[in-house]
This record gives sequence, C-alpha cells and structure tokens, in this order.
Amino acid sequence: MAQALDLASTSEGGIIAEANNKLLSALDGFELLLAAGTALVRARTARPALLDAYDDAADRLIDGLRDNGIPEAELQKVHKAISRLRLAFEETPPG
Repeated sequence: MAQALDLASTSEGGIIAEANNKLLSALDGFELLLAAGTALVRARTARPALLDAYDDAADRLIDGLRDNGIPEAELQKVHKAISRLRLAFEETPPG
C-alpha cells in the first residue's frame, strides 16, 4: 500500500511539474511576444525579422496554452487577437 501511495504521489508530482513547465513555456512565449511587439513599434529596418520573431513567439504562446488544457474555443480567441495585432504592426509604419 505504501508503495502504491509513493508511486501515485510521484506520478502526480511529475504531471504537475510537466504542466508547470508547459505553463512557463507559454509565459516565456508571451514575454517574447511583448518584446517583439515593442521592437516592431520602434523598428525601422528590422521589421521582417521582427515579424518572424513575433510569429515564433505567438506559436510558442499558443502551444504552451494548448498543452495546459485551455479549451480550443478560447485558444482561437487568443490566436485571433494576436493575429489582428500582427496585422496592425504590418500596416503601421515604424515610429
């Protein structure tokens, strides 16, 4: 019985640690997204590279959220907002 409890607590800890790692990855993606967005507002020459960085960060954020059990409908809302913001960056000349 004690072995079963040890195994259960170990596997639960592993699941929690894995979920925390995925959430940290999503948060890292969000930080990168904000950094790329901020740089896009200020950039004059590096816009294509920054848009690529923005896309990569957006993918990382969505993947991290998806791996944490966020419902697909909610993920679509986040993805749509990120996409609209990217379009605004593309259409707005650097400041």
